Amino acid sequence: MMLKQKLPVNLLDLTPVQIKEFIKTIGGPVSAADRLLQYIYREYASEFNEMTDFSSELQQKLAANAILGKLKPLEELGSADAQTRKILFRLEDGSTIESALMFFKNPGTGRERRTVCISSQVGCAVGCGFCATGRQGFVRNLTSAEIMAQVLFFLRSFRAEMPQPEKGKQRIWLTNVVFMGMGEPLTNYDNVRQAITIMNSPKGMGLGFHQVTLSTAGLVPQIYKLAGENLQFQLAVSLHAAGDELRNCLVPVNKKYPLAQLIRACKEYSDKTGRNVFIEYALFVGVNDSVKDAVELARLLSGLRCSINLIRGNPVSGSEFQPSSRETALMFQKQLIGSGIRTMLRVSRGTDIAAGCGQLRSRWLDANSEGL
Repeated sequence: MMLKQKLPVNLLDLTPVQIKEFIKTIGGPVSAADRLLQYIYREYASEFNEMTDFSSELQQKLAANAILGKLKPLEELGSADAQTRKILFRLEDGSTIESALMFFKNPGTGRERRTVCISSQVGCAVGCGFCATGRQGFVRNLTSAEIMAQVLFFLRSFRAEMPQPEKGKQRIWLTNVVFMGMGEPLTNYDNVRQAITIMNSPKGMGLGFHQVTLSTAGLVPQIYKLAGENLQFQLAVSLHAAGDELRNCLVPVNKKYPLAQLIRACKEYSDKTGRNVFIEYALFVGVNDSVKDAVELARLLSGLRCSINLIRGNPVSGSEFQPSSRETALMFQKQLIGSGIRTMLRVSRGTDIAAGCGQLRSRWLDANSEGL
């Protein structure tokens, strides 16, 4: 496989196979490729001079021909309970994106999960009325390197903040990556696919099926395409309504791919992959949170192998959509469970630091009068 990229190459854009080809192009030993991958994805090196196993000649060749993508943080916020960190990054072209780190305890085992929520685009073209990112409009897709750099930012910070693993044991500082930040991942299909390939690879991050989640507003052709990909991830669909009239208002892409088409695509995806589909449903007062809505949702999902993640919607400044009460959410959950559908009420994280998708960036844009 010949590299088509111009030098210097951003190594975070490359799969393990492409890394090996790159080492060849700069005249380095092919045997160095696996060690280079370890430095990047297991030891989280941010500079080539940290790669002390390499000769000074190879370090110089790498520095002259490649970069290790790093993001510049503009603002960082931490929640009062210390369970969420939100970062606003500036990209090379001056655009800004958000990422978040969230800590969870597994209720059954007590095991701590550390989840990084990443963006796939600058802005978003889907235009959901309850989403701060949707109000910003679409600027551009992120490269696969810019996607990977978000994850590595937190891993590099873990390296400094957390104790080193015992000798011979692998670092397990990150447990999950979710594509639930800014943007619609499936409109940036190729770069998202490349990033997940690197995440999945045993020579990359080594993340498995249960550790990567891709959330989509419901792009039907791409869901069919995903069904044929050899990628290890969980598919989540942001539904938010059980009828086309309401979903057209909440998730405008529904006008192009209505619910009948979307559910059919989800069923084929599930049939081909043998995996459940996660249905995401944000609850808003007086909009989609009644018992009748729950009954209609259960009816819509009949026959689909799925689980439902309920969440009380994020409050967005100037929006008519307000989060449902916890009591209403529990009633909604009870109705769905009674219909035989596994339903979890997710914990809202970071509401005190505007951790919902696009909220921090929206505030920063307003304060800095940055035009899109």
